[in-house]
Amino acid sequence: MTRSADDVFSVVPRRSLPPVVLVWAACTGIGATSGASGAWGALAGGGLATVFLASTFLLLRVVKHVEPGLSLALALMVYLFKITVLATAVLLLRDLPGVDGAAAAASAAVCTVAWSAAACAAFRHLRLPVFELGHGRSGAGG
Repeated sequence: MTRSADDVFSVVPRRSLPPVVLVWAACTGIGATSGASGAWGALAGGGLATVFLASTFLLLRVVKHVEPGLSLALALMVYLFKITVLATAVLLLRDLPGVDGAAAAASAAVCTVAWSAAACAAFRHLRLPVFELGHGRSGAGG
């Protein structure tokens, strides 16, 4: 079954979130082995990564109807906004007592890899036509 490009904004996050939540819970459990600060750090790091990655689809759903000529500039602005928010959150987390920074970083990295793998698998199963060969057009070699 072939879907439309609009399905990316609903199907990919819906299929990516459950595996990431499981990985996030596992990271929090592993972080808890080093104490409460490890658990809080893993919980914060995984949550930060998950919100950062999931917000892309939310923002793209809002701006998908922008004129194509502005899309690159808008994508750059959205990315810079997200990075600024992420950097601010990391700086705030760094100074919180009772939050293990190593556990937060490890959890964020593992959740990011899990999200990326799940999103790639979900996108692959959408079966979106990426390009059209242009049958019937005259071109090189034909």
